[in-house]
Amino acid sequence: MAKKQRGRESAGDMVRSLGLVLLMVGAVFFFARAPSSDEKSIRVVDSTDAIQAFATAVPGSVVPRDLPRGWRTTVSEYDARSGLLRVGWVTPKGEYAEYAAASKPTETFLTDITAGAPRAGTVDIEGSAWTEYRQDKAISLVRSYGATTVVLGTLRDTADLAELRVLAGRLAP
Repeated sequence: MAKKQRGRESAGDMVRSLGLVLLMVGAVFFFARAPSSDEKSIRVVDSTDAIQAFATAVPGSVVPRDLPRGWRTTVSEYDARSGLLRVGWVTPKGEYAEYAAASKPTETFLTDITAGAPRAGTVDIEGSAWTEYRQDKAISLVRSYGATTVVLGTLRDTADLAELRVLAGRLAP
């Protein structure tokens, strides 16, 4: 049988080649996708030790206590050297809210934690004045308790003012 000259392939040859390519692409797609059980899983952590260590190191500090059901802790960090405690939650609405407190705030602490957001005024929460910082949709509320500076919110644009009010209402010594 004589070898076909290049450029003389039939339409059937091209359809078979295309079918093989599509079969390989389909197999890669099927085996490479993540299982549905891996989607949107939230890693919950226990913040008890970090909060207790900060409260012990900084007597009289206010820390988050007994948040309502549905608030899931996803971040818990305490650095004794810098005196910084950070705790973050996914709220019942699926947003992110954060508490950050510094017992030895540096000059750049507020700028770093609020991503340089400008001051937007004050917010009254249960009779206490909190300084509000806003940038785009990101909200941060700041208040000093003695030598400790507390920031609620985050540089991410997630938690709204109502959720930050809930968090502020759960701060206790």
